[in-house]
Amino acid sequence: MSLVEQIEYDLILKEDAMEIRKYKGFNIAEVEKTRESSFDTGFNNIFRYIRGENNASQKISMTAPVLSEMEDDAIKTSFVMPSDLSLEDLPQPLDDRVIIRHVPEGVYGAIGFTGSWKREKFLNMSERLKLWIERNAYKIISNAIVARYNPPITPSFLRKNEILFRVESRIK
Repeated sequence: MSLVEQIEYDLILKEDAMEIRKYKGFNIAEVEKTRESSFDTGFNNIFRYIRGENNASQKISMTAPVLSEMEDDAIKTSFVMPSDLSLEDLPQPLDDRVIIRHVPEGVYGAIGFTGSWKREKFLNMSERLKLWIERNAYKIISNAIVARYNPPITPSFLRKNEILFRVESRIK
């Protein structure tokens, strides 16, 4: 059981550590940074937003996971906003790099793993998930999304992580 709110989903298919899930729509606060600033992922910009650096000086509860979507030349870091706050209820960020947006309902393939993030592990797990998704008649329609569920102070062997891909069914 988590101490913070997590995104709800319906389980469609499960095999070992891999799942196909249907997520309801949810709201995020997001920052996009170029890969040149790889040590600055935007995490702190969003953290300041939820700590009250917004037009209402409103504190917003932390949720899980923190999402990172890798693109060719950029990384998007997102905090999922609490489900009891509609898009209209969310205060506007004072930092113009923080964007508030809605992620529509969608189906995702997911693989869970423990430990810290390492490039080799990420590549191996991503490839394993891609093959499983395709074997189960789904098509990947997004970049890889890394979901991290624990604060940085959590020992690596206790950390819960996932890799997600948005998918659509090949069978219509």
